[in-house]
Amino acid sequence: MAVMDYANKGNLRGNLAEVIKYNWKQKLHMLYKIIYGLNGIHQKNLIHCDFHDGNILNGNINEDNQVYISDLGLCKPVKSFLEKDSIYGVIPFMAPEVLRGKPYTPASDIYSFSMIMWEFTSGVTPFKNRAHDLQLSLSICKGERPEIIENTPQCYVDLMKKCWDEDPLKRPSSVEVKDIFNKWIYLPDGKKIEDIDEELKCNIMVFINAPIGQYYNPAAESHPQACYNSRLLGFTSKKLNEIIESKDSQEYHASHSDLNDYIIRDLGSLGIYYKYIKIIIYVKLINLFNYLDIKTDENNSKNLNEILESKDSQASVKANEILVVSEDLNDCIIKDLGSLGMYYDI
Repeated sequence: MAVMDYANKGNLRGNLAEVIKYNWKQKLHMLYKIIYGLNGIHQKNLIHCDFHDGNILNGNINEDNQVYISDLGLCKPVKSFLEKDSIYGVIPFMAPEVLRGKPYTPASDIYSFSMIMWEFTSGVTPFKNRAHDLQLSLSICKGERPEIIENTPQCYVDLMKKCWDEDPLKRPSSVEVKDIFNKWIYLPDGKKIEDIDEELKCNIMVFINAPIGQYYNPAAESHPQACYNSRLLGFTSKKLNEIIESKDSQEYHASHSDLNDYIIRDLGSLGIYYKYIKIIIYVKLINLFNYLDIKTDENNSKNLNEILESKDSQASVKANEILVVSEDLNDCIIKDLGSLGMYYDI
């Protein structure tokens, strides 16, 4: 027989409007108890797999702020989960890798904890104004997270962002998060605040001086398709991955198509410019031939170098002008094509 305390205040979700009014000391104490409980699960080589505000129960909402983690029906040994196409849970609290069909890990629970951290700054559930559907799941997998609430202590924001990192390997462990909260709340035995290191002292003072109250509008209307009950989702991880990979492919091809358009456009502009220069050379060449009384349809072996060496100074000047323009043209072509190559990485 299991004997449990009576959670007479319901779950955390139903108490967010009250929790948001607490000062930061009270909030940190509640969060510490939550992460302490989660760490206890992880220390037994288990994972919760459905960790959200509906599964955190509140006892007496007073200075003690008793909290209990419930609904451990999915809590199983870490190695017992295999990849499956079906997805079960509450989308805003689900880690992106879980949505994509990867196995649950302790890091998945830490992602869920980051959403609970965010609720303590906002007073509302994450993505309340969005439909909890395939599109939201795609957005989460692409890196979308709830908006950071103004006046949230920066050290808290930094930890929260680490916990919701896209890469599960970059998220801190439950024991690391627990230790951070412990430092924010409790001073080491026999020490005063002036005895601790400057960074920790600064963080503690930020919490002490941070404004309290509602920073977000909890009365904002929920989307009719927002669902915070654990459920089997109407799409599979396979479908989600196919769309993500398809979109990545489309974006790749679109970007390369745009790149080709730019290259063609720029080469086209260069072509028009150099055709104009060639016309100038052609005109100068015709003038030179006319001056020397050379017919343009003759198969004449004379070249510009021979004309340059001629004693006719006027002919030499005209030929030199043509060579200068030609050399400039070649330099410009090489220089501009080189610039295009560097710009477009070709």
